Amino acid sequence: MSMMTVLGQPAVLTRKVTDFIERTRNALQKQRRRGKLRAALYGMNSRDLHDIGIAHSDIEYLASHPEIDPRDV
Repeated sequence: MSMMTVLGQPAVLTRKVTDFIERTRNALQKQRRRGKLRAALYGMNSRDLHDIGIAHSDIEYLASHPEIDPRDV
């Protein structure tokens, strides 16, 4: 006999739906963090960006690759 959930759906299907929702939530959180980073960097003037080693042309790349620290280069 297979394992059933409260709603009568197979537990495997319920787990797949739960996993999908979690992956979607994580993707949305990452997108929001990238948006906040992008907005913060675009809000800085050229001198401040230069002080932290970033050019305006680097902002999109850095927002898309948050694992990169431009200060390490």
